[in-house]
Amino acid sequence: MKYKNQTEVVEAVQWFKEGDHPEVIRILITPEGTVGQDSIIYDAWEASIGGPLVTLVHAVETADGLMPVTAGDYIITHASGEMVPCKPEIFEQMWQPA
Repeated sequence: MKYKNQTEVVEAVQWFKEGDHPEVIRILITPEGTVGQDSIIYDAWEASIGGPLVTLVHAVETADGLMPVTAGDYIITHASGEMVPCKPEIFEQMWQPA
């Protein structure tokens, strides 16, 4: 859906679960800080049973690297193609339907 503020029109999707936005990926973070994504996740998860705990998070690739996404966040796509996640309370203050 398109949203606008005083200077820009963007596309935005509110993300709640896997499948809501094609660019949201799953990543695993180990206690050592190593990160795996996509199919690597399942191998790492299985390998971690009985081993170190891992944290499963969702993220989107931005110009500044991977940024975490949690249920309810909006994924904003600017005209340049850059994507950024945004918390709903901030999004709703800054953007209105176009």
